Amino acid sequence: MAIRKNGIVVLGAVFVDIKGFPEDIYIPDGRNAGTVEYVHGGVSRNVVEDIANLELRPTFLGIVDDSALGEDVIHKLKNHKVNTEYMQTIPNGMGTWLAVFDHNVAGSISQSPNLLPIMGTLEKKGDEIFAEADSVVIEVDMDKDIVKKVVQLCEKYDRKLYGVVSNMSIAMERRDFLQKFDCFICNQQEAGMFFSNDYNDKTPDEKQ
Repeated sequence: MAIRKNGIVVLGAVFVDIKGFPEDIYIPDGRNAGTVEYVHGGVSRNVVEDIANLELRPTFLGIVDDSALGEDVIHKLKNHKVNTEYMQTIPNGMGTWLAVFDHNVAGSISQSPNLLPIMGTLEKKGDEIFAEADSVVIEVDMDKDIVKKVVQLCEKYDRKLYGVVSNMSIAMERRDFLQKFDCFICNQQEAGMFFSNDYNDKTPDEKQ
């Protein structure tokens, strides 16, 4: 079977993780010399890069900042052979996670991006994108209207729909909605939260 032009289509957020590592013992109210790293992150951005590393040529529907950091994210994705033609560049388009590490995380702040502009892309070019998609991966905790639109397009073009999660508390509110998905991907701890009503009654073998 021929691979369609857009391959696996992935929708979701881009984050930049800013990580600080003190050279010595971290002093919360003092000045701490150390190193600071900027790392491209975000569940969907990570997923699309991993798919590209398997040489499956995916397409990413995401948003980046109109900044050097945003340009760097797109540049790296292109180098991995990710199709970025449907990505948007807008002010404050990326999320940010700021953390200071002192053996473990000493403190962190997270700023989530506004992903609503993705709806505009789906309304204008959704048919074009999904008609040439092999399958679709989406963060289930995105705006509900975006998820509904993606479900409709997958049903229209008979595409498999896979869900990943970045905010489990939101995903847990959408158990019934996820019946539209072909597969929901999460780790064992997230599964324990997601199926919390009956998960603890199962045997260890049943939890696998």
